[in-house]
Amino acid sequence: MMSTKKFLIALLIVMGFSLSFFSRCESEELKLVPKKRVVSDVQVVAGTEVGTGWSTKENPEEAVKQAVEMALEGKKHKIPDFAILFASSGSDMKSILFTAKKMFQNRTKIYGGTSDSRAVITNKGYAKATQRAYQYAKMEGKRSLAIMTITSKDILFGVGSAGFSDYPSVQKASEVAISNAIKNAGKSLDDLPRAVLVTPTHGVEEEVIEGIEKVVGQNTPVLGGTTGGPTFAVFGENKVYEKGVSLAVIYTNFTMGWIFEGGFDLKVPSTGIVTKVDGQAIVEIDKRPALDVYDEWLGGEIRRLSKEVGKSDVIRDLLVLHPIYRKYTLSDGKTYTLFSHPWPKDDTLKDRSVMTSTKIKAGERIYLSRGTWGTLMNRIGNLPRIAKSEGGIDASIRPIFGIGYICAGVLGTIPETEREKLPSLINYANNNAPFIANFTWGEQGYFRGIGNKHGNLLSSFLLVTDKR
Repeated sequence: MMSTKKFLIALLIVMGFSLSFFSRCESEELKLVPKKRVVSDVQVVAGTEVGTGWSTKENPEEAVKQAVEMALEGKKHKIPDFAILFASSGSDMKSILFTAKKMFQNRTKIYGGTSDSRAVITNKGYAKATQRAYQYAKMEGKRSLAIMTITSKDILFGVGSAGFSDYPSVQKASEVAISNAIKNAGKSLDDLPRAVLVTPTHGVEEEVIEGIEKVVGQNTPVLGGTTGGPTFAVFGENKVYEKGVSLAVIYTNFTMGWIFEGGFDLKVPSTGIVTKVDGQAIVEIDKRPALDVYDEWLGGEIRRLSKEVGKSDVIRDLLVLHPIYRKYTLSDGKTYTLFSHPWPKDDTLKDRSVMTSTKIKAGERIYLSRGTWGTLMNRIGNLPRIAKSEGGIDASIRPIFGIGYICAGVLGTIPETEREKLPSLINYANNNAPFIANFTWGEQGYFRGIGNKHGNLLSSFLLVTDKR
């Protein structure tokens, strides 16, 4: 029989191996998750209350009521200063906004918009709606809603929004929205926020960033995600916009940490110069049809799947795990990577162009990358830990709250049975602090020394802690 001393030594070795497994984030097949800790919304800092709630009720009024009651349970302040609302695509956004404003007596600043049709998440769980993203499945009618409420004497929020049709350009609409958000916080345009949260509708993200940066410059972090679809909408102060932008600005002396990144292998040697574009379509790479070049990089896999399977969704899923990216290098040698999700412009493959959800210019060099669902899932789970590191925050500190934007395309690569583990993994790295995240059809984030960018298959995550 093993002695007690030997048994304890063996146990410590096993525990150390388990911890190193989760810290390396190199497993391609995630089979285990850390033991789930008790999740609570205990007040972290005197003067600041944060709550989260969710609902999958189909009736929008009932959903808001359930989510709000969950978020405010045990809270001293029943009318929060600020609320984030993310609702799965296809939800009755107008009713959600009207009900929330009524419950909060028109005194709460509201920001947010649609998430991908499949789900929203908080630290309290993965709120599943539909199964498919690009079109509603037989589960049509299922909806999910998530909310975060914040009341604080040390954090000041402002919100602004704009419908694109009300202005001569998307840039101008975004410029007005960010200006209004700053004024809504009681600040002047000379008093720049610590961070900007942004949720634009699909297809004009670069223009939105341009408009915001006209007001706050390139050195103010803009973090966010494009509304999820297949139907898109954002919350305004008093109305819902199907084509528009919802913004929030944050002012505080608290410490912030954030991250904007993907989780792909960059060691693939394939690369080329984009030589012709048409809007968001890459027409040529190295003066050859773009799809021909891309398919060669993948060993003919696109053509094979088209012949054997014939479903565009299958090809899209393949290309999510083999995205292209651009490099941005600073004078000190530090390099940032910006990913784009490509797919054939024509399902029949007769048109040999490659579509993306970003605006890549002729003359830019692109590179091929690759990933697996396991590494991508691990990367999502580690977002709070990486954000802490980037912000100079000790890994052991429990943040006040976290806000995340996670690519819906990445979600689609993760098996259905594994997706419900995402909140537990994030909670483990986030010390069980409250967080909210939606699944986006594009992501925006900040590259220090370069500015704010829009990409795909990425994640943005912001956390706030009282450690100054």
